[in-house]
Amino acid sequence: MHPLLLANQLIMLAGGIDGNKRPLDGSEIWGVTLVGLGIVIAALAILVVVILLFGKIFDQINKNQKEKEAAAAAKKKPKQAPVKKAAPAAVQAKPEPKPAPAVQTVPAAEDEEEVIAVISAVVAMMSEQDGKAYRIKSVAKSQKNSGFSGRSAWAMDGRRQNVNPF
Repeated sequence: MHPLLLANQLIMLAGGIDGNKRPLDGSEIWGVTLVGLGIVIAALAILVVVILLFGKIFDQINKNQKEKEAAAAAKKKPKQAPVKKAAPAAVQAKPEPKPAPAVQTVPAAEDEEEVIAVISAVVAMMSEQDGKAYRIKSVAKSQKNSGFSGRSAWAMDGRRQNVNPF
């Protein structure tokens, strides 16, 4: 079906532009279409201008705020006497950087002892901050559920709900 005939029939079903049941001719259909498109494009252009103006306003506000912060920081900073530069002496050669020390591998037993020491230090620091006495009963590696990649109960329940058939 031709688009103009379809548009004409839709407008006739809606009662026409002027409320009459007379069919619209091609010039009226094109006029309504072009006016509608023009209104939409004009509204979008106005929105773009408004958004750009808001952006510039907020950029100016941020710039003013940064200038105020810089001025406040300059007032707080103590004034220092200008440093007199001495005459350049003989250019000294920079020492060559030392090579990084070789990384030593730590045996598993020493590594575990270090981990336990770190955990104990953290618990001692927490007990000092809270004013309570904490103690470590045991240190053991966590056992991961086989096939579940260590997911929590919440994650497993969510997965179960999504995977189960309807």
